[in-house]
Amino acid sequence: MAEIDPSYQLLACQYLRKQLDALIKEVRGVRENKDIEPVHQARVASRRMRAALGMFGDCFEAKKIDKWRSRIRRVTKGLGAARDLDVQIEFLEQFLAGLDEKDKRHRPGVERLTLRLRQDRDAVQPKAVKTLDALEKGNAMAEMHGELEKVLFLLRHRGVTVQSPYVFERAAAHIRQRVQTLRADEQTLADPLDVPGHHQLRIDAKRLRYTMEICDPVYDGQLAPAIKAVKKVQSLLGDIHDCDVWAEDVEAFMAAERERTIEYFGHHGPFNRLKPGLERLIDERRRCRAETFDRLVEHWTRLSEEGFWDRLEALLSAPLDVPVAPETETETQAADGSEETAADDSCTDQ
Repeated sequence: MAEIDPSYQLLACQYLRKQLDALIKEVRGVRENKDIEPVHQARVASRRMRAALGMFGDCFEAKKIDKWRSRIRRVTKGLGAARDLDVQIEFLEQFLAGLDEKDKRHRPGVERLTLRLRQDRDAVQPKAVKTLDALEKGNAMAEMHGELEKVLFLLRHRGVTVQSPYVFERAAAHIRQRVQTLRADEQTLADPLDVPGHHQLRIDAKRLRYTMEICDPVYDGQLAPAIKAVKKVQSLLGDIHDCDVWAEDVEAFMAAERERTIEYFGHHGPFNRLKPGLERLIDERRRCRAETFDRLVEHWTRLSEEGFWDRLEALLSAPLDVPVAPETETETQAADGSEETAADDSCTDQ
């Protein structure tokens, strides 16, 4: 393995150690399944670790990187179904809370869907636990922890910091690559119905956000406003994707439930009482998608008009000792929490 820049390796180890600690912290909660947050936080930590391992592949032995990435990928995938169902059940509970308790027309269908999703969630819990069993049995977390602690001790003993000309060059290159990919796909915003394109744009935004989060210490936190602005893009695209998934899943559920009714009763009559609520749910999700897409286009347009991308490039190109924060009115709104939504996870996230 070629000689590694110590500052770059320190950046890698600090970030990976932070995410590994976050993953380990949530293991017990995932097993107990008393709350939805442990699954969410564990999955987010696993995705962030995968992003970092992809960036810092030359900081560790190739065999170790391959092993760690394989193990962590299994965590992301193994907890995916549980997380998707948690999100859907939580949404339906909120949807039901917004309906009148005496609403006999719309509640039955939504309540039936909620019941089926809860049954599905119970069914996938063993898979989530099995995923953690395999991770712990393979000793991957302990191995990673030991390797990261060893390297961190040696680097700190030498007084290494995360800032060096090499690190600035690599960090800027990583961010620019993610920006270019995102901007190359922005034409999908010209078509409100380009579902695959919007899905890909969401993935692009997520990867850019993670990359900037990893590199933020190099810039003394100056990337924070840009991270918040991109997080909002990712969040809006995530909401749009969730709406697309809902429309598709509810239609599939209606077809399956109708067939189940026919098999049990010999006709589809009893299914008719479920239709109004499910159709209302689909209509609500489609309306929400249209409104959210308009907000996304407005946010994206404002970023461009305010020179956000140029400001970000100025920060990446600035000399080591010259701070140039890419802050705009839009980013300031995101920084104070306005119009900010959770973006770390969404249904069928990758």
